[in-house]
Amino acid sequence: MESLTLTDVEQKYYSDLFIYCDTDNTKKVASNGRVLDLFRAAQLPSEVVLQITELCGATRLGHFGRSQFYIALKLIAIAQSGLPLRVESLNSGILGNVPTQSLK
Repeated sequence: MESLTLTDVEQKYYSDLFIYCDTDNTKKVASNGRVLDLFRAAQLPSEVVLQITELCGATRLGHFGRSQFYIALKLIAIAQSGLPLRVESLNSGILGNVPTQSLK
């Protein structure tokens, strides 16, 4: 998985969301509870959310670490923009400085 480049705004926003979802302060979050609610708020089809979970590596790990969580949020923003879900799109700059819109 390539390194993810985030703007300062994305970094702060994604960090706040991770802390919100990490209710047990374990530095990893399960794909249920708050994460599930958060991803549902994106209003994407469940098969797209499943694809995002697989692309970011959370399916293989069984949880989201901070890196996987940030990648998932970035992929959600890509999907919300109507662009194809590809890991190569993560650092392409096609989304500009706008964090994931529907998760605010």
